Amino acid sequence: MLNMSNLMLLFVLPFVASFVTFMIPNKLRKPLKVLATVFSLLPLCILLYGQSSWIGSSVQYAWLPTLSIEFYLRVDALSLLFLYLVSVVIPMSILAVRSEDLKTPSVFYGLVLFLQGLLIGFFTTRDLAFFTFFWEAMLLPLYFIINIWGGPKRQTASLKFLIYMIAGSALMVVAVLSLYFESGSMGSAPTFNLDALDQFSNAIPHAPWLCGIFLLAFAVKTPLFPFHAWLPDAYCQAPTSGTILLSGILSKAGIYGILRIGMELFPTLMLEWSPWLLGFAIAGVFYGGLAAWVQKDFKRLIAYSSFSHVNFILVGLFVMDQTAHAGGILQALNHGITITALFLVAGWLEQRIASTAIGPLSGLAKYFPQLCWLTLFFVLSSVALPGTNNFIGELLIFFGLFGHNPWITALLGLSIILSVMYMLRWMQKMYFNAPSAPQTSWEDIKAKQLLIALPLVALVLWLGIYPTTVLNEIKPAVEKIVAVTKLEQL
Repeated sequence: MLNMSNLMLLFVLPFVASFVTFMIPNKLRKPLKVLATVFSLLPLCILLYGQSSWIGSSVQYAWLPTLSIEFYLRVDALSLLFLYLVSVVIPMSILAVRSEDLKTPSVFYGLVLFLQGLLIGFFTTRDLAFFTFFWEAMLLPLYFIINIWGGPKRQTASLKFLIYMIAGSALMVVAVLSLYFESGSMGSAPTFNLDALDQFSNAIPHAPWLCGIFLLAFAVKTPLFPFHAWLPDAYCQAPTSGTILLSGILSKAGIYGILRIGMELFPTLMLEWSPWLLGFAIAGVFYGGLAAWVQKDFKRLIAYSSFSHVNFILVGLFVMDQTAHAGGILQALNHGITITALFLVAGWLEQRIASTAIGPLSGLAKYFPQLCWLTLFFVLSSVALPGTNNFIGELLIFFGLFGHNPWITALLGLSIILSVMYMLRWMQKMYFNAPSAPQTSWEDIKAKQLLIALPLVALVLWLGIYPTTVLNEIKPAVEKIVAVTKLEQL
């Protein structure tokens, strides 16, 4: 009963917090930000409070009995990992914004907290109808965040983002309904319950079409190459907080969808399509890296770098190897932390120089030494320096891939060199070339910003030096996926 009440509290609290935040007058800017930050941290506190007993906790109520739709939430090893990511990234997205930059801060903070509730529901639901609802609903807060508080071309970027997302998942409702009616033809009542659907979904006659529809929706949101055309504009026109939400969490929703729906419901098809999916992911790794290399805007550079690294995660998932899967899932967490940190420090730099261009200004280490070294730390995490979080995740992916194809592993290894080249090139041009003439308004980050970044620094080092804790937590999820895949191979 304790686990059930905790899970329900975890789900409901962000929506209550969102409603309260919407009601607070906009003139209370600083108190609003403090209150929103406290609200956003409550899910993390709840998760840590019940840390030893979350796995297996569930809430299950009949919602629309006539349609067999249940409000069914359950936490397993996979969902718990993404819940922790949400509980870290959401507060960071709130702390990244300056209250004075928001015309209507209560609306902004309310939307972020509302998104937090939708994400918690998405990562825990075991009912396919609610899965689809949360999947689509999370687009609206992000659309408004980009459209209202974004850059000069925010309307175009937000509309493009929404069109791509809806186009990618337009047929998903058809696939969901098809599974529902198919379940009724199997001698039992129709159901949206994922535990029941995975017993037969892989064997139905039109399973390839259904799997393809789901994969298309997940591929667009992640994004998998070549379904990424929405990404550069959305990432660059969104405010820093919006970019953190898009890169740190939205892409993980697509990854989670591939694991939860693709691997659980259609393991045979995922195994058959693995070579093609692996090819798209590897192409995305190099396309993103090369695109990042030629950028003259550091926000676009980080955006393409994120795209490249997300496709690297998908390589780990599509290899169909236990070690690679463990690396891919761990890397989803690592990427969420690192990309949040990179866009955070990039946002602070943009606030100080009022530009995201690479070239006009240089030698900024002289004027922003603390921001420079903090940025360099997260850059080294991004390029997987040993001792940082991304190193072990990428190593596990390489290890798993090597057992299947050493030549592809060697080819993919070149992407690490490419990543080092474009990230350090950005650091050199912005911070370490000959100093530009200073401006009187320039000032380095203060203790406040360092304290905001400190949890991300700690996570980078903890996951880099001692990743065993997380790997042990996700081991049951990895073993379940691999067990199903091996069964299909027999």
